[in-house]
Amino acid sequence: MSTNLIKISERSYGFLDFGAAKVERVGEDRQRSFEHYLAEGHHADMGYLARNVEKRFDPALLVPGAESVLCFLAPYGPASGGIAGFAQGVDYHKIVKDRLFAVIEDIKAQFPAFEGRPFVDSAPVLERYWAVKAGMGFIGQNNFFISPEYGLRTIIGVIVCNVPIDRFAPHAPLQVTDCGACGACQRACPSGALYAPFHLDARKCISYQTIESKEPVATSLAARHGWRFGCEECMRACPWDKPLTPLPEFETHRAELETMKPDDWAGLSEEEFERRFADSGLMRAGYSKLTK
Repeated sequence: MSTNLIKISERSYGFLDFGAAKVERVGEDRQRSFEHYLAEGHHADMGYLARNVEKRFDPALLVPGAESVLCFLAPYGPASGGIAGFAQGVDYHKIVKDRLFAVIEDIKAQFPAFEGRPFVDSAPVLERYWAVKAGMGFIGQNNFFISPEYGLRTIIGVIVCNVPIDRFAPHAPLQVTDCGACGACQRACPSGALYAPFHLDARKCISYQTIESKEPVATSLAARHGWRFGCEECMRACPWDKPLTPLPEFETHRAELETMKPDDWAGLSEEEFERRFADSGLMRAGYSKLTK
């Protein structure tokens, strides 16, 4: 290992943890699993998952000359008012990416030849795979990335860059490397979307239906167990779920979302919705879904 390590103070940027993995082509088992997922149609109408598949399998196609994948965990809080915990404030894509850009400036000061790009759940990157490769945690039977120390409620931010892997200190060894076999997540899934360990059919998933699907929500609020945006039933059932102190920007709408009743949503005009939640990830689902 190099004695000239690049120091990254992840906590100063609001991240809980940091790890680095060597750039290489994604393992064949993971490739086959992803391809099978697509072939079964379990990605529903999330067509972007089927595009740029080769880039998902090889980060060097995203950043020529890449040598390292840097992974950071940003904490979010619990759900409130039928809205998933990650959507209680400003859109996480912006918040996490802004912090990654700040990290990049820090790295450049120590490695002037830096070339790289930040990614936050909006590009063909297998974030969970790389966080595991970086030694930060494991994938649970509910398909979430799980940190033994911090649980499930984290957003993974990634920087793919040309800094050699030996310039970063390795992550401390994990004491636990899998979630066990309690099956609590599968039993808790209200729609049967989590039909087997590690297997999720997005077409049945309440989170998919209320956020990603281009179709109107077909079920009633009661049938969705009160979920307007997302679903956390499998997370809540997981023994690894831990309370975290979220980034402040992730909480900016929590107070109003906690107090909003069904009549408040039904009476909300589209103009008012856009005014109040313009900076929020709720815009991804849109007015018509959230007010039904």
